[in-house]
Amino acid sequence: MARPLVTTPLRSMLFTPGSNEKMVAKAPASGADGALYDLEDSVAPAQKERARELVAQAIPGLKKAPGAPLTTLVRVNAAGTGLLEKDLEAIVLPGLDAIFLPKPESAADARAADALLTRLERERGLEAGGIGIILQIESAKGVVHCYEMCAAAPRVVGINFGSAEDADLCRDLGATWSPDGVTLLYARSKALTDARAAALPHPTDGVYMRLNDDAGCRADAALAKQIGYTGKAAIHPKQVPIFNEVFSRDLQGEDGGRGHGQARRARARAGRGDQG
Repeated sequence: MARPLVTTPLRSMLFTPGSNEKMVAKAPASGADGALYDLEDSVAPAQKERARELVAQAIPGLKKAPGAPLTTLVRVNAAGTGLLEKDLEAIVLPGLDAIFLPKPESAADARAADALLTRLERERGLEAGGIGIILQIESAKGVVHCYEMCAAAPRVVGINFGSAEDADLCRDLGATWSPDGVTLLYARSKALTDARAAALPHPTDGVYMRLNDDAGCRADAALAKQIGYTGKAAIHPKQVPIFNEVFSRDLQGEDGGRGHGQARRARARAGRGDQG
């Protein structure tokens, strides 16, 4: 178990409803860099406990499966729902690399998750700080306070920007999603800038909802990469190879530029300055 660092690819992360036993079993074969089990929006309230059980059963053996993803992620319920502690008590196990924390709106939300993870790691004899946090930026307040949340705890390793069509962020902004990305361009860029300023290794983009539009999916991923994001969450296995390809491209020396940026962030975390 190790939280995702600079060298860990997260080009694609496949959402899998934690309450769907068949989909949970198939997740390791998707080809995604990250298996992303969901305990939040895709799980009905009456199925929450069953989802926790299924995901807890899947985590320990996930990386042993042939072709399994490098990173095991779980989206828990938000800090203010009253469900977060139960979620973490169920899934903080050897093999869990990071949680997706949805709808954070202040540094206090990130610190609340950090405190729970710290306690559970200590009680269960797990590596201190070994489980990362990826913040889902899904509200106007989340966008405004993004930097403070990114800097709230050392275990915060990334963000996932809520770029989904007419989803939580669009509704909170009163915005209408547009395929060209113009509607969310400011918020998408601001969140990316904040994550980079906080030296987070994994600024990732949200889901593309139009399953039958491969060209649009590719264009949306290309825009996110152009802005500076390093990966994207998927809602179907057919999107995984698109994201893996787009976020692996070397466009005009872009990967070399990212390598320099990663080295610079690593020096910053080690307390050393830039050297060119």
